[in-house]
Amino acid sequence: MNMKKKFYTVAVASLAATAVAVAPASASGAFTDVTENNAHFKAITELHAAGIISGYSDGTYKPAQDVTRGQAAKMLAGALGLDTKNVVNPKFADIPVSHQYYGPIAALAAFDAIEIYEDNTVEPNETITRGEFAYMLAQVLELEAEEGSSFDDVPEDNEYYYYVSALYEYGIINGVSDTEFGVENSITRGQLATVIFNVMNELIEEDTETVEPTEPKEEQPSTTSQDTALLETVFTKAIEKQQTTTSMKATMTMTQSMEIEEGEEQIKIDTNTKMDMSIVNKPMQFFADGTISTVDPTTGKSIEMPLKMYMTEKDGMYLYEGTTKSWMKFPSDMYEELLAQSGTQINAADQLKMLQQFATHFTIQENEDYYTLKLTGAGDKFTALVEEQLSAMNLGLDEEVLAEMKNMKFGNFNYEIKINKKTFDIEEMVMDFGMGINIEGVVMDIESKSTIKYSDFNAATTITIPAEVLKNAKPIEDLDALDSAGQ
Repeated sequence: MNMKKKFYTVAVASLAATAVAVAPASASGAFTDVTENNAHFKAITELHAAGIISGYSDGTYKPAQDVTRGQAAKMLAGALGLDTKNVVNPKFADIPVSHQYYGPIAALAAFDAIEIYEDNTVEPNETITRGEFAYMLAQVLELEAEEGSSFDDVPEDNEYYYYVSALYEYGIINGVSDTEFGVENSITRGQLATVIFNVMNELIEEDTETVEPTEPKEEQPSTTSQDTALLETVFTKAIEKQQTTTSMKATMTMTQSMEIEEGEEQIKIDTNTKMDMSIVNKPMQFFADGTISTVDPTTGKSIEMPLKMYMTEKDGMYLYEGTTKSWMKFPSDMYEELLAQSGTQINAADQLKMLQQFATHFTIQENEDYYTLKLTGAGDKFTALVEEQLSAMNLGLDEEVLAEMKNMKFGNFNYEIKINKKTFDIEEMVMDFGMGINIEGVVMDIESKSTIKYSDFNAATTITIPAEVLKNAKPIEDLDALDSAGQ
């Protein structure tokens, strides 16, 4: 089987396998490479628990790895709670709106906290130095230095003198020694975690203590618990409501960061996906229409590709392949197995027990209008769960592809399910996870976060696949021939 078709089939099978679990999640206690004797253990552990930093799909954090300018911007903006959605476009030459770090970089640019090169670029994939990060942090915090730096490598005429001095005075950052700051050294993931942790402790908590209290808002506070009985009751009612729901609409937004390595060649690809979906349950019908945006890693050019998919019990499953501008039909045995899985009755109590097997933390939060189920889970346990489900499913894949699926490993998970207290409709799901896969020596490390919002329950009645799709669709086995022909 050639590579392009294999990527397509593995992607579809991976999606099906992931969907088997109702609540996968990401954020377990400790990373395998961050032990208690690590200088940055406390900072990494607490920031990870707070959802500010994340690790890799193999369960490591890599504290000694250098940080890029884009990664630093993302971590800092997240820690400070900056609005990365409603931002003014700074119009940097290499940061289009579809870029993975557009939001954080634009948010920091509003504070003049992003250094730019002469050609109006940011170079987000370049390693950031300790001096550059000092500038970024001091600017966004609007700190003022009262005394000068005592570091030998940061004299008064150094461009970062003022920013290093301010951070040092506030106890936020130290030097690499008593006399050297290491202004030109790169900053590591561990060092960055400690600096951000110091910021949150030294400044944010200090501000919290000194700010006068405002008038209380008239709203019911939320409560969080691990009440197993309440969890099972809410989960059961939500599943029961799903089984009586005839149709719904959904919108999905997803960001993915993929690091691909083949031999000595390394490529990083960031994508943003937006999709509108219509779903009818009985008989099963599905339509999705959206786009996936990315940046060509070799040219820096923005690329936007259409995403369309139909699936009905009557006619099967069809996918629009953007590069060849052709509709592809998936094998009937794959579709029939997915259809059978979608029709399987779910026992909520059993499903809850299954989830708790790989959950490291499972809680329910309650406020006036919603229940929110929050689950964090261990990646190795979830990988085993997916492999078990794949073994039980006949997805119509040949042995070669199934063998490649065995190399798929999930990282830790964060998962949230928002349930309406009055109707028990699931109105929103958020999933954050990492995944690694090895296909014929091509190693991919994927970080993904998606949000799905559901609406218009029981409003649709039928979804019809257009006649031209049914007439012109080619079997997915012909994908490579179509690509070669340039169709």
